[in-house]
Amino acid sequence: MREIAQLLISPCPSPAILRKVLKSGVVLILNLEPTCRDYYREVRGKAVVLEYPLQPLSIKPVEEVNELVRNILQVIKSGGKVLIHSGNNIDDRCLTVAKMILVARGEKLEGVEGPQSLVQELAVSWYARLTDLIGVEELHVLYEIGRRYDFGAGLEHASTVANISLDMAFALKSKLELSREDLVAAYVSGLFHDVGRFYSERRHEETGVEILRTHAKALRDLVDMDLVEFCVKHHRRHTKPHEDPLLERVGDKGLHLAAILRLADSFTSVYSKEEYWGVHLEDDSLVVVARFVNKHRFSEKGKLLEKVLNIRPLVRSS
Repeated sequence: MREIAQLLISPCPSPAILRKVLKSGVVLILNLEPTCRDYYREVRGKAVVLEYPLQPLSIKPVEEVNELVRNILQVIKSGGKVLIHSGNNIDDRCLTVAKMILVARGEKLEGVEGPQSLVQELAVSWYARLTDLIGVEELHVLYEIGRRYDFGAGLEHASTVANISLDMAFALKSKLELSREDLVAAYVSGLFHDVGRFYSERRHEETGVEILRTHAKALRDLVDMDLVEFCVKHHRRHTKPHEDPLLERVGDKGLHLAAILRLADSFTSVYSKEEYWGVHLEDDSLVVVARFVNKHRFSEKGKLLEKVLNIRPLVRSS
């Protein structure tokens, strides 16, 4: 068993481990491997067990993990300790979740073991950036809005598009002189770009804008709603952002962020489909390093970026 701050990490706990952790002040047990349940009766009335099944080498969308982390932080803040376990070993699942909790607490991660798969490494990196850029509680507010509509096409896709949009925005940050507020708008636009699909695929970009307007009060303190509405409205290829009256308010920045979102929407899900390493600017090309991407869709959805920025999107496998 290992202990980092108020987190304890173990394999499926033996009676001896259970006695030890309960005596140390553990009040919450996070079970990542539900086949390990023989101890449930022994801890009844002494600690709460939360089942959070994860497949080895996998992770759930970072926005969903944030909900878990938020609850764990509340336990720790109240003075309790948390035990995280999986199956027969302390494996990648335990270490990845623990690392994301430490990230949210602002702990230094040097020397802390962590992910063992590409998507786990990506999730920890994305989550560290989001907690710094937006914050745990603010991510919770966004999650609560999006989940009412199943994020349109599900959270895996929404999270993928939102975080790749943010990767692209960071890659272009200096060139486009993007502010912190612009980066937040890039992320929020990606997270909510498909919410209109909850009701209908047809013209879902316009339905999405109407949905977001009903949540404007909650969102206005977090993000520039004009930018978000413009990006959501123009994430599809058939729309004409240059003819939108809102362009007068959002200007070139709106065009740039809409083009970024449109390109990011060529991905389906890095959690279960594409393999994705990141984005960087190389001369006049925005290079996306990924495998299993629909290259035709990527090319078509990248045309707006090439038009408004004269930057050619490229996808490479290494």
